[in-house]
Amino acid sequence: MAVVHANILGYAYTATKASAAHGPRIAALLEVFLIGLSGYIFARNGTLTRPTLKSLSLISVNLLTPALMFSKMTETLEPQMLVELWNAPVFYFVYGGFSLAWSRIGGRVLRLDPEYGRLCDVATFFSNTNTLPVSLIKSIALSAGSQFLLKDADDTPFKVAARGVSYAMIFATLNNILRWSFGVALLGGLNNTAASRSAFNSVSATPAQAPRMAALSRTSSADELTPLCLGEPAAPVRGQGEGPAARALALAERLGRALLARLRSAWRSAQPCLTPPVYAIVAAFVVISIEPLHDSFRSPDSLLYTLWTAIDMCGDACVPLILISLGGQLGLMAAEKRRHNGDERSSSSSNSSNSSNSSSAERCASTPESEDTSINEATRASSVAMIPAIVLRSATGSGSGTVELSQSRPHTPGAGRALGGELPRREQRRGVALVLLGRFVVVPALAVALITTLRVAFPALLPIMDEDPVYMLTLLILSSTPPAINLITVSQATGKFEAEAAQILFYGYVLGIFVLAVEVSGFLWLTNALERVV
Repeated sequence: MAVVHANILGYAYTATKASAAHGPRIAALLEVFLIGLSGYIFARNGTLTRPTLKSLSLISVNLLTPALMFSKMTETLEPQMLVELWNAPVFYFVYGGFSLAWSRIGGRVLRLDPEYGRLCDVATFFSNTNTLPVSLIKSIALSAGSQFLLKDADDTPFKVAARGVSYAMIFATLNNILRWSFGVALLGGLNNTAASRSAFNSVSATPAQAPRMAALSRTSSADELTPLCLGEPAAPVRGQGEGPAARALALAERLGRALLARLRSAWRSAQPCLTPPVYAIVAAFVVISIEPLHDSFRSPDSLLYTLWTAIDMCGDACVPLILISLGGQLGLMAAEKRRHNGDERSSSSSNSSNSSNSSSAERCASTPESEDTSINEATRASSVAMIPAIVLRSATGSGSGTVELSQSRPHTPGAGRALGGELPRREQRRGVALVLLGRFVVVPALAVALITTLRVAFPALLPIMDEDPVYMLTLLILSSTPPAINLITVSQATGKFEAEAAQILFYGYVLGIFVLAVEVSGFLWLTNALERVV
């Protein structure tokens, strides 16, 4: 195994300079920053908008990310490595346990609102396992001075990069699966229980009956006799005058229909988790497990190799596109935050102006006619001031479901979020600090302690960590990334804390560039040092 002697000062130097003379070029962080900055600029000047970012996201999720996963996994992984990677999901859940324990304990110590505390749980548990780790690993592996990441004399930087991406994709797959199940459950569930109930009732009905079943499910008078009200002839009562065989057949038929309905319901529930990247990983596992098929994909004389090269080219476009999209999302968040602050200032100045105008009108009243006029002006001014007090939003988010209350009320912790209000700024700052300390300090520190102990005291337990240094580096990088950008999507799906989630993401990614520069330098030094010690 190749070993290169370097020191932490060399890695720190290259983290801030573009030189590669003293170690791997953590100017990879600068590359990530510059690509993301271009997306940020495009968003601020109006080139990237919400619709265009959504289109880019769909292209990335449905084509480029699955292509990246499939090409890198089939290029570098072997059946034996798949067996040795049993511990990758274990590390994922151990990291998640560290994150959740820190968030829960910290939320109680800081006395965060319980609902807002659950948002902090999700933000700390689900980290960025795709955009930043993949781009960092590829840039580090392909930079000068990364020879200590080679596992043998026949290894190449391109293979190192591909293996690192494959390891990170295991975390990304688990994130995709759990985000819409465990993550949504932490936030209190999706904001569409009525729709889900109607969908379940429609599943158990025939296509002709489904619309009427959905309509009946919305009424409170439906009971066990509801199916008899569908307007269709009732099925004849079975069992009268029939033998045991006929009754058993009827019972089996009913059980079969019930089982089929249950299976359809389970499939509907699992569909949000079965994304194209998950399908790509399953397909890669199948190809790797079947040796002749795997050889065909890697043989230049095979037709499947042409298909693989096309998939690989799509995968190469994945990282730049998602970094541009990430920068664009941060740019839109910054613009919306500035616009929101401007609206608050204009609203407060408008309220002050209206209040002063109403007072002047009252003081200048001298006749009954002018008195009536001043009263009307004061009434209008007070009503204008009270309009933006509280806004109720329906579960569907439609405009028809919006109700405005003309009476303001003081903010009380735990009550305003259900009515569309926001948390106090101090509590928001505490939540942001809790999440960022967890992601950038607590979980990485615990991960370093755990991996160092396993590497030094129990090397035989994890042979892949001994054979492939990039695996240990990938695990360390995955422990220190900011919250997943999809946090805002989960918040929108549950209808809770959208502004607070955007604030966590904004500060997490702005600070993450500087924090990761220091931490990744330390991770590289630790990986190289442990290779020399063991």
